[in-house]
Amino acid sequence: MSGERGHTVRRIAREADPDRSIAASFAPRGARADLFALYAFNAELARVAELVSEPGLGAIRLQWWREAIERAANGETSGHPVADVLGDLLGRGKVSRERIIGLIDARGFDVETRIMPDGAALSAYLHDTAAALFALAAETMGVKNASVEQAATAGGTAYGLTGLARALPVHAARGLVFLPADQLRRHGITPEQLLSGRTSDGLGQLLAELRAAAREALREAEVLIAELDISARTAFVPLSLVDPYLAAMEKSGRDPLHEIADINPLYRLWRMACWR
Repeated sequence: MSGERGHTVRRIAREADPDRSIAASFAPRGARADLFALYAFNAELARVAELVSEPGLGAIRLQWWREAIERAANGETSGHPVADVLGDLLGRGKVSRERIIGLIDARGFDVETRIMPDGAALSAYLHDTAAALFALAAETMGVKNASVEQAATAGGTAYGLTGLARALPVHAARGLVFLPADQLRRHGITPEQLLSGRTSDGLGQLLAELRAAAREALREAEVLIAELDISARTAFVPLSLVDPYLAAMEKSGRDPLHEIADINPLYRLWRMACWR
């Protein structure tokens, strides 16, 4: 991936997903362009819900992505640099077509359902999004086996739960509720409360449970990742930020519906550099 198209893809990835984009610099040199393609593609899919005013239009955009990457995989030009480089990855057999299509399909929730019904649905969503990206990242490095799959599942749960908890204010502004409705009810919360920006003690308790679940999944992932070879381990560098983000969310007085927890940029780099 070079030239203007490559520059555009890297820019999209860096602007939309700086954490994963920075992590890509710690991957083997030959895999970095492929990682930028993956992360830019994921960012473009995530933007679909922002760009449409009704579910039907979102479904049309997602279908366009399915068709565009297939055309690009067959050597045609789609007209979109991200679709072209992602299609090239598929055409070269570097990544799983089934997993890429699953990544697109999962975004149907963002444009159609919009309120996560239960914990099982959330687990499936994380499996097809955050976990899929870890597994796909490993595939770009030529690694695909049962151990990586297990690590990706656990890592996707940890990274996904952390990201969703951080992004509550952004999602609420877009009319999205990723906290499972059954768990909200258990804590006396309605989706409407979240969308209106009203916090509560029940929300604090639910978020504490999700942070505990993220930490448990992270520990499981770390054990599994420690058994992988070095090239496969670099696919999981973004996990180095889970603990710092969870700690930032636990700061006293922080409003989870109006503040996005963040960490020092230099500390972020140091955490990634120390991930092995």
